[in-house]
Amino acid sequence: MSPTAVPSPRRPAAASTHRPAAPRRRAGRAVGLGAGSLAIVLAAGYAVVCAIAPLPEPVVTLDAPAAVTISADDADVRRAVDAEPEPTAIGWLHDDEIWTNTQRPAPIASISKLVTVLVALDAAPVAAGTDGPTHVWTAEDAARQARYVADDGVAFPIPVGTEVTARQMLQLALVPSANDFAAAYAYSVFGDNDAFLSAVRAWQDREGLASLSLFEPTGMDERNAASASDVLRLARLALANDTVAEIVAMPQVSLPWGIGTVENTNPLYGALDGVIGMKTGRTSVAGYNLAAARTSDALGRDVVQLAVVLGRATAEDRLSASLSMFSALDAAPARTQIMAHDERVGTARTVDGVEIPILISGDGAEVVLLPGEAAERTVALETGGFSEAGAPDAGLTGADAEAGRRVGILLLSGPTESDERAFDVVTGAAITAPDYGWRLTHPRELFTWS
Repeated sequence: MSPTAVPSPRRPAAASTHRPAAPRRRAGRAVGLGAGSLAIVLAAGYAVVCAIAPLPEPVVTLDAPAAVTISADDADVRRAVDAEPEPTAIGWLHDDEIWTNTQRPAPIASISKLVTVLVALDAAPVAAGTDGPTHVWTAEDAARQARYVADDGVAFPIPVGTEVTARQMLQLALVPSANDFAAAYAYSVFGDNDAFLSAVRAWQDREGLASLSLFEPTGMDERNAASASDVLRLARLALANDTVAEIVAMPQVSLPWGIGTVENTNPLYGALDGVIGMKTGRTSVAGYNLAAARTSDALGRDVVQLAVVLGRATAEDRLSASLSMFSALDAAPARTQIMAHDERVGTARTVDGVEIPILISGDGAEVVLLPGEAAERTVALETGGFSEAGAPDAGLTGADAEAGRRVGILLLSGPTESDERAFDVVTGAAITAPDYGWRLTHPRELFTWS
């Protein structure tokens, strides 16, 4: 019997190594959605940034330089002085300006006594209103008196041994122009003429009186000379000394020893108001000289006028020339506008190109200027942008703002303290910030404008 065939067991089918293909990704569609979303995000971000971005400040441009100087014209006083035939100088006490028609030195005669007393008071001060030290009249003083009388000089003889105060010598030297007391005073301080002249040289070098030549203290020596402009400087120095200023302003003075009341030789007393003295001088060579000072109202300003006339032929010529010079000084002050009412000084240009006028807030301002003087106005812009008046650096940065917002300040300065003033510099019209639509369509101006 044949063996029964046993069927071979079936092997399980081998696992297939082939996998179904994965579905294809639609790459194009996925990328398209991402870009769109980004664009939406960017657009939204741009809109937000445009909406919240601070607006740049308006740019202020001034119409003129920030600092402007206004000077007074001196043509009229210059013409008045130049018209004089002999040495002449005029000016004011408070400054250094002098108008003169010549720098030539001329004999000054008894104006020399101003130098004498200033130099002696510099060496040995005597306070105004006090007597100072006492000098006992010597035989040498008396001998000089006799020589002055013989030479037709002004002198007031007193006995040897008389006690004389420094103040009395100053009064006699400066009011009636006594030669004997001027010399006695100088030598009582310095000892002799050489020491006196040495002190004069040192003093004039310090004071810058280059044209001054002095050979003795009275002016009797015809070589005593100076230019008219240096005599005017001498007058300023005299008024700066309280003791001298007090005495030269005396129309008369009463003295003992039988002298009595003596009159000031200044011919302007009684001929012109406001005279505060100074000094005359006269010799046959020098002619008639006068340095004079006078207070005056210069359109509301209190000033002191100075005039020097030298070498006039007669006393009348001296008086006439002096009155003419003071008349020229009276006419010289000028009321000068330094700021107009709501004056425009510049423009503020906003980010969207609108131009806003920039004004000085106020009713205007004037100053009184004398020839040679000047006033200055300076515009100082705020560094932190526009601000409310009185609140600098508030930084409105171009947003809506009413007219009258401050953008700076105008500073005025002049010859007097009352000229020192300040005014707000403000916008002359309202500022309207650009709308949202403008912001969206003007990115360059919004983010880079300047």
